[in-house]
Amino acid sequence: MIIPLRCVGIDVSKQYLDIFDEGLGVPERIANATQAITQIAARWRCDVLVVFEATGV
Repeated sequence: MIIPLRCVGIDVSKQYLDIFDEGLGVPERIANATQAITQIAARWRCDVLVVFEATGV
């Protein structure tokens, strides 16, 4: 497996997605909604490794 140069971590909760994109180097929070997710995914035009973590029990 080849690990891409860019990694994105996403902490998933009901209302929000807390995202850290190492390419940008700053955390951000977006709504857990289709439109917001589509907009942010459109930024990733290269190969990225996306890791999800669920919040809660």
